[in-house]
Amino acid sequence: MKVLVAEDDTASRIVLEKHLRDWGYEVISAPSGQEAWEKIRDQQPQIVLADWVMPGMDGLELCRKVRSQPNRKYTYIIFLTSKRESEDMITALDAGADDYLCKPLERDILKSRMAVGARTINYENNLALSEERYHRITNSITDCIFTVKISTGKITEILHSDSSIAVTGYGPQELDQNPSLWLEMVYKDDQKRATEQVDKCLTGEKVEPMEYRIIHKDGQLRWIKSTIVQHFDKSGELTSYDRLIQDITERKNAEEQMRIAKEKAEEAQVKLEKLNLQLEKTYKKLMETAHRAGMAEVAANVLHNVGNALNSINVSAAIVAETIQNTETGNLVKVADLIAQHENDIADFLTNDPKGRHVPTYICEVSKHLAAQQAETLEKLQAIIKNVDHVKDIVKMQQLYTTSDSHMDRVVLSELIENAIEINNSGLQRESIEVIREYEEMEKIIVDKQKTLQILVNMIDNAEHALSRSSNKPKILRIRTFKLSDEKVKIEVIDNGIGIEPQNLEKIFEQGFTTKQTGHGFGLHSCLLAVNEMEGSLTAHSEGTNKGTTFIFELPIKNAEVKSGKDKQS
Repeated sequence: MKVLVAEDDTASRIVLEKHLRDWGYEVISAPSGQEAWEKIRDQQPQIVLADWVMPGMDGLELCRKVRSQPNRKYTYIIFLTSKRESEDMITALDAGADDYLCKPLERDILKSRMAVGARTINYENNLALSEERYHRITNSITDCIFTVKISTGKITEILHSDSSIAVTGYGPQELDQNPSLWLEMVYKDDQKRATEQVDKCLTGEKVEPMEYRIIHKDGQLRWIKSTIVQHFDKSGELTSYDRLIQDITERKNAEEQMRIAKEKAEEAQVKLEKLNLQLEKTYKKLMETAHRAGMAEVAANVLHNVGNALNSINVSAAIVAETIQNTETGNLVKVADLIAQHENDIADFLTNDPKGRHVPTYICEVSKHLAAQQAETLEKLQAIIKNVDHVKDIVKMQQLYTTSDSHMDRVVLSELIENAIEINNSGLQRESIEVIREYEEMEKIIVDKQKTLQILVNMIDNAEHALSRSSNKPKILRIRTFKLSDEKVKIEVIDNGIGIEPQNLEKIFEQGFTTKQTGHGFGLHSCLLAVNEMEGSLTAHSEGTNKGTTFIFELPIKNAEVKSGKDKQS
């Protein structure tokens, strides 16, 4: 995939070019907005990384020029800037930017944002390749076609086909014998509209397709689309019309499901924005409290764990937004326009034309696709809710730090571990990490739930980063639980990742020490503090570079009983 880097700072441009080439992108660059615009026109890159402030044409003007060009393939634009105010972000997005990264750039975040851009461009390309196919398919399946003959403005004969059974449940003889049966089938709230469509047709006026509900013979409420094709004699008198009835219930249900999913996504976004504001206020209070009470270290630990949860929330929210943006509903509307172009020969087109006969297959595919999108959206919304709850738990834990009371809960240890895995799930999936569970069955135990969850989340996150930097295949994360005694259990988190060099094993839990490129040295240190407060132990073992790491967490418990057996899942 071709990427243009528009950056006037030579050092920054060189660094960006190197990262992008390392990730497999074809890179072109420009030191100014004007040169970037010329290369965009001539070489048509799919993704543009544009610095906001450049000599001559700045990033905003460049973005607006790209968006003003009609009939060109979509270009994904990411702004690079040191501007951090919300107003600046809104200005960039209003100008047509797709994403916004603040300098200095973090390599892993840039890589993830580039992956989102590449996926978006691939979706656009796939849509363009199938555009011709969509234009050959109509928006509906005409399951029922019947002809109404007219004389002197009155209906003289109605001819139904056997296909009426599929839509209405009634056979052609039943419908022929009772001309008013069609109106009786129409749902009471829609009868007036349905009658108006027929009356308008009989006056010779052009009639637009109409969607309304009918009561099927089996008593179910079904949605149909009624399309009328009129036939006139040479004098302009209406002689007959064909009425095409399509069952669109599945499409209507899919649209309703997508509407509900979109509303839930918007609600989740509002909650996320409120949570971000709350976290900002909490951060200020944390720092004030830390300086007053000598707890700056605790505040940093809490914020580190909040960041882990927010990362998962933001990834899930982005996937929900992307899923909704790529729904097939828009294509169904496009196909509706196509059928309108054939209103004068619609019966022949849908019955005999080879293109029309492909309609049933397309509708089935669209219904399945919309159902799958709904399931995926609901799954990601549940993930957002779970991570929001985790953030609340972390904030609650910080409040508990200000008191001397211990906050104990009765929990199922395996469920607590699963919560920690779910919080890190987006990263585990992104790195294709296989998680193997080996849980010894236990009754509920009494532990400090918030602190235990904090430790588990950090241990799994640490293992994920170690695996992401390793070339070992497959990437495996193994989590084991054991009962050591009636008063203690052991949790092992084992990965086959990059490992730890011997000289670093003694430093791994020190505050500020980290081997991550973007790390701060808070995570494992905060885990050790929490373990000490619970009178447990936390140790790490590794045979060396690229030989994996084992973290061992021994936890004091109460009221734990081991049943029997071992549960393995992957």
